[in-house]
Amino acid sequence: MDLMKYKWFYIGGFLAIMLLCAVLLFVNPYNDWGRKPGSALNLGIDFTGGTKIYFPVDRPVTSDEVAQVLKSIELPDFRYNPPQPNQYVDSSGVIRHQVLVYTRFLNDTEQEIVVDALEAKFGKAEQEQGLDITRVDPLIGAELLTNSTIAVLIAIALMLVYIWFRFELLSGFAAILALIHDSLVVMGAFALFGMEVNATMIAAILTVIGYSINNTIVVFDRIRENLKSKRRETTFSEVANDSTLQTFRRSLNTSITTVLAILVLFITVPNLRELLFALIVGLTAGTFSSLFLAGPIWAVIKDWRDKKRYTPKTANAVR
Repeated sequence: MDLMKYKWFYIGGFLAIMLLCAVLLFVNPYNDWGRKPGSALNLGIDFTGGTKIYFPVDRPVTSDEVAQVLKSIELPDFRYNPPQPNQYVDSSGVIRHQVLVYTRFLNDTEQEIVVDALEAKFGKAEQEQGLDITRVDPLIGAELLTNSTIAVLIAIALMLVYIWFRFELLSGFAAILALIHDSLVVMGAFALFGMEVNATMIAAILTVIGYSINNTIVVFDRIRENLKSKRRETTFSEVANDSTLQTFRRSLNTSITTVLAILVLFITVPNLRELLFALIVGLTAGTFSSLFLAGPIWAVIKDWRDKKRYTPKTANAVR
């Protein structure tokens, strides 16, 4: 099977996916509170700052019911996202109902006013029943967003140095492009489905980067070993093709079993769905990039460099 025969098809798909993800990230048809202008990402309070209230109720309620209560609260500049009714199963197996309310950052007094208004409508709520309140100062949220971005960039830069040291600089560029593909696919999927982007997503992206680079290094390591024993007439693309095929089954089986395990958790553990969704999307994208992008991109860059070196002037000099 000649995978390299279709390398431009894979690279074209890579460019198309990157363009689509860029559109999803920067074209926002909505104007919901919590989203930065010009961004379709649904940033959570970890990055924007604010207050998140999980309020337990003893019956299923609608968003409109909760919205009516919140509209009646008279606080200066009181803003909130549309409330999200939810249900879950507690440790004793009993089905509980709750409402998730996002608001701007509330001080202690304002927080008490909001909880009192909800209790007046839906009844008393205690922590034992599921009442949970999380607050993040906007300055801390902005700092966390900056630090998270820096952490991802540092991780990618260190991986570039490691791959450069172990293989060559061209392979490092190919691997980093594959990692950028994986990260953007995860972010694009979150933007497409409007899922909340919080600190756990950064952990998921770093996990995906580590998992994907591991698969890529397995392929690159096989390429390096095969280059040592290749015949003179064998091209680099042929070596990359054979090496990818030799590691294809191993990489595919490992990724499928991992994704299936995470999928079971995604179905059975609703509280971790954002994290697990990011892992499922990222590991799937990482498998594609390791097998169909990293090697072809390395081959294309290497062929371009070799052709640039072998100019008519150098050819005449060799003769």
